[in-house]
Amino acid sequence: DETFRFAVIGDAEPGRFWFSRALFNTPGIFWKLLARADRSGSDFIFQLGDMVSRGTVANFWAFTRGLFSAGPKTPYLTALGNHDRHKPHGVTNDRLYRATFGSPDYSFTRGGWRFVVVDSSAGRRTKAQLEWLAGQLDPAVPTVIFTHIPPAPLSEWTDWGSLKGAGGFKEGSEAFMSLMSANKVARVYMGHIHGLGVLERGGVKYVLTGGGGSPLYPGPVKQRLHHWLSVEAGPEGLVETVHTADGSTFPLR
Repeated sequence: DETFRFAVIGDAEPGRFWFSRALFNTPGIFWKLLARADRSGSDFIFQLGDMVSRGTVANFWAFTRGLFSAGPKTPYLTALGNHDRHKPHGVTNDRLYRATFGSPDYSFTRGGWRFVVVDSSAGRRTKAQLEWLAGQLDPAVPTVIFTHIPPAPLSEWTDWGSLKGAGGFKEGSEAFMSLMSANKVARVYMGHIHGLGVLERGGVKYVLTGGGGSPLYPGPVKQRLHHWLSVEAGPEGLVETVHTADGSTFPLR
């Protein structure tokens, strides 16, 4: 019956190209946000993927050196992002991520809450993934989902002009959202799109929190800011607070 706290940080990679880093990013911002989350008294920190700009040995080695240098005392958990694959777009290999962090589909329980991590980095949900996910869910158990790419039907975020759903995953998206609603999932946290937002579909609250340090590109999301979330979980549900890069805070609505 006690409450506990966890932290959520979105995309971390600083941008693949020099112009995106120069125009839309602040150097080192992810490590500053991570340090603040580490001091927040959270039980764990969850990072929503895209730790590196491309899944190469050099990039993963540099990132893991950064983690060791930062020395967070709080357990650090992660999802697989599309940039963490060998190539950022399409179904490319994820061997380096798996070698560093393990399986991209996993779950755990803490304080009466179920936490489920589902890989969406290839821009799809496979039938096998959906079957596994269905076995992890129980409407009687409060559940949080972590994934990288939002489902395409969240059009306020995923539509880019005439490119409908381009910012989300399409294959398996309807089935995924139906599972969320049928099992009364409390929250779905996602990154990939570099901003902050909340949408409700089918009784489920979808939270976009992709501002962990990646470039804040212009796009359909109205709130574009570097930030992390602190989340208090307890018998009454979840209470989220947004922590911005300048140190200010406000409740997530």
